[in-house]
Amino acid sequence: MSTAYIALLVLLAIYVPVYIWVYRNPEKAERLHLVKYGPALMVKTRLGISAMGRIGRYRRFWRAFGFVSKLVSAVLLLLMMYTLVVALMALPSMIGSSSVGIEYALAIPGFNPILPLSYGIVALLFAMVVHEMGHGIQARSNGIDVDSTGLLYAVVPLGAFVEPSEEQMKVAPRRPRMDVYAAGITVNTFCAIAAILILMLSCASISSPYEDDPGVYGMDKGSPAFASGIPLTALVTGASEEGSPTVYPLESAVASGVVSMQFEDPGRTFDPTKRYILHYDYKGESGSTATAVQMGAFVKSVVKSSPADSAGLSPGEFLYSITIGGEERLIGTVQEFTSAMRTTSPGDSVVIATVAVSSDPTVVYHDPVVLSSSGGVGFLGVVVNMGGFALTTPGILMDKAASPFSANDGTPISYVKSFLGYLSGPMNGMSPIPDNVKWWYDAPAGDLTWIFLSLLYWIFWLDILLAISNALPAYPFDGGFIFAGWIDWVLEKAGMRDQERREDTGGKVAAAISNVVLLMFVMVIVSFLI
Repeated sequence: MSTAYIALLVLLAIYVPVYIWVYRNPEKAERLHLVKYGPALMVKTRLGISAMGRIGRYRRFWRAFGFVSKLVSAVLLLLMMYTLVVALMALPSMIGSSSVGIEYALAIPGFNPILPLSYGIVALLFAMVVHEMGHGIQARSNGIDVDSTGLLYAVVPLGAFVEPSEEQMKVAPRRPRMDVYAAGITVNTFCAIAAILILMLSCASISSPYEDDPGVYGMDKGSPAFASGIPLTALVTGASEEGSPTVYPLESAVASGVVSMQFEDPGRTFDPTKRYILHYDYKGESGSTATAVQMGAFVKSVVKSSPADSAGLSPGEFLYSITIGGEERLIGTVQEFTSAMRTTSPGDSVVIATVAVSSDPTVVYHDPVVLSSSGGVGFLGVVVNMGGFALTTPGILMDKAASPFSANDGTPISYVKSFLGYLSGPMNGMSPIPDNVKWWYDAPAGDLTWIFLSLLYWIFWLDILLAISNALPAYPFDGGFIFAGWIDWVLEKAGMRDQERREDTGGKVAAAISNVVLLMFVMVIVSFLI
């Protein structure tokens, strides 16, 4: 059993008797500020209530803020639903794949593998406090009392809370109720925007003497890159043919968004039938591979039922050439392969030649295949990299760390995909960049700069995640109550003037949609955990 499950069982063993005691002794528990709340416990206080009242006095400002809040909530609701639908569509392909483990479902810094203990605690507390302060300030601005504030706890801390007067919320008009529910979402969103803007400005002060050098970010197991012995994060600087003392400089190249490498001399390229000594820099020291390795356009994967699959291409071999219209074009780099494919059209017949990873490589010409279509050019159906290396450059990595929209191609949907990809950064070690590549950069204040940037990154990440998740149109999320208010507004505009009938109808519609959305949400979460 994993450590995460053991820790969860220990926390459960502590929580259950405490919950039972509170359940059986409600009056004693209330004197200790403990109140049962479904399967959770509320730890009630009155911290921050007077400050909420003072800030909420500026009613004209908070009225305008309420209008903006509803717009922000609508945008985030659409973003959340888009994410859910995309995740559901991907469920069939996830069946049978490895799970990430239950620890990823618990937002506990230090326990969840992607949440660092120190930065995670500070950023999570900040996100929860400002979220609930937003609710409380908007409530006080609209004349609604705040009965208590505190912590919601069930085995693990679930979040902070602000408890507006239930009686006053029930009789309040629709607008102030919706403003109260939307306030927390919007405060988190604005805090996230402020954090990422400061992060972007701060990253602009960081430079790298290796700006465009190809850096080793990962390697495919079993590939020549993996066997080369080059350490992760090394910067590949040159290559020499086996037995030759001449070292030819290398440079980075970007092909179809993939970072690759090639010789600086445009008249030179890799030949996968030969072997090369690779030279690199690692933390300021030069090194080279102990043995020569094959290098070229390495087939990382083959798309099932694609022309490449029909031709018999397999992962783990090198492309040697592609013959188009009777002209054979040698392929030594990813850039050369991409350039060759751009000259093809759907329906073209091509012949692919490959070379196996071997001590005695032999060129194999495969049967001709007809290319299918991808973006108006021919599609072969292979994913290639340089010898099994996953490469990036210090400049490109810093751009990705500093901007959630660096991966866009100019289309509106690409901005959404780039943003969602940025949110997945912690799964890939980003914080805002992995610790093991910090030696690539010159930070003006050294470690203090990285501490500051990491704190900003986690404040952004947890605030925007809290905002997006609360925009989900389902109870008990804030978005569920906001969505119910929108339904009530639509019914009123449609001519249903009877408020009691409208609330009854709207409540049933909102509850039905909430159940469907919650089911979708649970399905996506479970698919990642089991």
